[in-house]
Amino acid sequence: MQAPDASPSSAPSADRPDGLLKWLCFATLAWAVLVLQAGGFTTSIHAGMAFLDWPLSNGSVNPPGWLTEIDKFAEHSHRLAATGLGLLCLALAFGHHRREPRRAVRIAAYGLVGLVLLQGGLGGLRVLLDKLNIGGEGNLKAVSFAIAHAVNAQLTIALLAVIAASHTQAWRAARGGAAGERRTAKLAVAAVFAVIVFGAVMRQNHFTAWVTAAGAGELFLPAGDGLPWTINLLHRSGALLAGLAILAFAATGERRASRWLPLAILLGAQISLGVLSIRLPLNPHVRTVHLVVGAALFSTLCAQAALAHRAARTAA
Repeated sequence: MQAPDASPSSAPSADRPDGLLKWLCFATLAWAVLVLQAGGFTTSIHAGMAFLDWPLSNGSVNPPGWLTEIDKFAEHSHRLAATGLGLLCLALAFGHHRREPRRAVRIAAYGLVGLVLLQGGLGGLRVLLDKLNIGGEGNLKAVSFAIAHAVNAQLTIALLAVIAASHTQAWRAARGGAAGERRTAKLAVAAVFAVIVFGAVMRQNHFTAWVTAAGAGELFLPAGDGLPWTINLLHRSGALLAGLAILAFAATGERRASRWLPLAILLGAQISLGVLSIRLPLNPHVRTVHLVVGAALFSTLCAQAALAHRAARTAA
């Protein structure tokens, strides 16, 4: 279905973004970060099963104890914030349907709603299929859905960042784009995404709490053996390779001056938080901030990569 024509006074021109959609995108992006922070903190303190039912919490939208007990507050506030994000994404989709003339951007806004709905379903299955609800010794089903829930959250925020970037002046003014720049962008995005997957496996299996840091060498080589050791090593070594890929992308193309600083700052902060999380493996706040900054890095990288590809299409 084609979007209705916008009135001349409200439609964005070739060189002027739609201010309403732009700020709605960035407001939704800010709210999505709050949702991620709430979810990350819930995982960090092992509060994902503070309520055994879903989507209500103990059968209520205002369950007893959620304002006084930290585990219930973490989980229920995450659910409430996620509901708000869903409503904002619906508003975004409707706004793009009414006001956005670019078909690809409209489709991206519709796709965002699909990711948010998927995110809610994954979160619900993580709760309903937990061993506390279905019994059994292992918890593979719930953990698998929890990992998918964590990864999909990163993809949702990244897509939202790309949509927001499409409403900036830089997007409309993009010119040129070398093939090497686009290849480097894809490599960096793929490398960071792999690190995100390993990190999700670590967090949802609570392998991060297992890691110790008795010696300086363990900043890279974790102690112990078995699957926790392997996943931690893959996450750490992957982070180093992803960092190099990010720096390589940041240093290429005509826009390197504008992308270098934000990517370098976020990468430096993420590495520092990663080291701190190893030193303080049981601190939930450090691990939560590490998760949020990682999402900021990935979404910024995706927006910059999309801009590089946009520049190439503009030049063609």
